[in-house]
Amino acid sequence: MNLSKTTYFQISSHLILLLFQLLFWNFIIDDAFITFRYAKNLYFHQQMVFNIGEIPVEGYSNFLWVLLMTVSFPLNIDPIVFSKLSGMIFCHLSVFILYKLAFLLNKSEKFSNFIIVFYVLTPNIALWSVGGLETSLFSFLLLISVYFFIIDISKRKNNPIKISPLFFVLLSLTRHEGLIVFGLTWLFFTCLLFKNKKVSKLQKLCQLLYFTGLFAIIYAPYFFWRVSYYNNILPHTFSAKQGVFSLGLFLGRLGFYIPLILLFVPVFLLIGGNFLKNSKLRFKNEEKLYLALLILILSILLLLITSWMPGFRFTVPIIPLIYLLLPKSLNFLTILGRNYRNDIELWKNIKKITILVICISNVLLVFTFYPFVNAYGTGLRDCNITLGKWINENTSENASLAVWDVGALPFYSNIRTIDIYPYSLQDLHVYNNPTDADYILEQNITFLILNDEYFDYIKADSRFLSNYRLIFYAQVYYADILYIFDYIYQVYLFNDYYIPESAINALINSSHRFYI
Repeated sequence: MNLSKTTYFQISSHLILLLFQLLFWNFIIDDAFITFRYAKNLYFHQQMVFNIGEIPVEGYSNFLWVLLMTVSFPLNIDPIVFSKLSGMIFCHLSVFILYKLAFLLNKSEKFSNFIIVFYVLTPNIALWSVGGLETSLFSFLLLISVYFFIIDISKRKNNPIKISPLFFVLLSLTRHEGLIVFGLTWLFFTCLLFKNKKVSKLQKLCQLLYFTGLFAIIYAPYFFWRVSYYNNILPHTFSAKQGVFSLGLFLGRLGFYIPLILLFVPVFLLIGGNFLKNSKLRFKNEEKLYLALLILILSILLLLITSWMPGFRFTVPIIPLIYLLLPKSLNFLTILGRNYRNDIELWKNIKKITILVICISNVLLVFTFYPFVNAYGTGLRDCNITLGKWINENTSENASLAVWDVGALPFYSNIRTIDIYPYSLQDLHVYNNPTDADYILEQNITFLILNDEYFDYIKADSRFLSNYRLIFYAQVYYADILYIFDYIYQVYLFNDYYIPESAINALINSSHRFYI
């Protein structure tokens, strides 16, 4: 059977992506277990809450992903495995739609193939397809939304039927940033619509109403349910993670992305050089302008309202949009050859070398985060998941937990949990009163899991000193040449709650992660 070059490229791209996904299979982020807990409570108790029977708090930011993860429970599939397989599927679907989108924009199989190779050779794409969160779903929905929007404004320019709002709704239900993306798209569509001289004002108004209404008729019920259920217009996760803007916080986030920016220098130089060379034409290509605006708005959101994650998680949806601007920029090198040198072959070779440099730069991203994510995944499994299961096996339903790491520990312990992180995602009282020891200690919480970073306001309290005893330390990961600090916390047990010493000793003897 004879296969085309494009087919070979696509098969090879999927295999490369799969190899990277298997390389990172050990990794899952602790935050994913927050989603799993909401999904479990939704399925078993029909409540979209973190703690059953308590005031609902929107401690997640991925509604559609929560609904999808709920499916794992009636199927009796481990939610870790289910989330990884789901993420992998959406990631491979993204490769397919990225090729279609690249061909739609550039009408070139060759450059479309290059784009998907660049994409799959960027290892954080694969990392976050198995990280347990909605990143791959959001990326896929962003690409397919852009794909159909470009069809709507080009092939169906004067046709009132636009289907891209349906995908923008799904994007907005997956993450709240999707609503901002749709807002930008709506403004862009409105500008294009009223520039169009070929349709009447009434037709323009009807198209705009249709475009807006199709989105609103689906999103509005969700929005009103969310506001009434959680009694908050803004998502709590937005308020908790954003905090007060400061220049130091902004620069810190920018500094975190410097390794990624440096490795993308060849890409940025090509796009920037092509942009400057053709500056007079930069606003004539509507599709490329739209992509540039999307990259800009997502980059601003990246620095303003996102939190740290290994492997540059929040850049994953932006990266394919950047690659879509590359084909014309690669041709820019050949154009330079025509303008400044007669040796076109030399510039073609330079273009090939540039493509190779971009591929190598992408692969080098592995070294910026692989050691940490591998150690993190192992520590999460050996420490947090093991400890959560141990708590579940040695407590009753009336037990309770207060912990900074609200993820695997509460999910596997399956008991009421207070999130005592200063910017608490799951407890509004702690969020508004982050050092209120009374709130925590008056409840006689069964387990207090603390660390040395923040909890002096609890440890100095006489009620803590008299009512709790340290039963062991737990170590998630160790300091090494890359990570200066050990990650250790202390596990305290309420004196009046009985757990046999044999059970405590059995856990300690089972792993070096737990010790006195």
